[in-house]
Amino acid sequence: MKIPSEFTNHLIHCIQEEHGIQLSNKAIMDIKNTINGAYQVAVKGAIQKQKAAENRYYEQKNMYEMLIDKIGGALKH
Repeated sequence: MKIPSEFTNHLIHCIQEEHGIQLSNKAIMDIKNTINGAYQVAVKGAIQKQKAAENRYYEQKNMYEMLIDKIGGALKH
């Protein structure tokens, strides 16, 4: 799960070239690590949110099917 390096490189280029700030190798690595870390957290959060939505869907589906079964059973009597 890595963010495309083009974004990171573009950001570093903007800082150094457009703003005239020279970054050390450590600063460049810190920027890359921060962006990659934030991206990984965002992806994990999105996956968790998707799984939670899927769980809610199946819970509702099971409740619906159980209700239909109960109504069907009540109508037979």
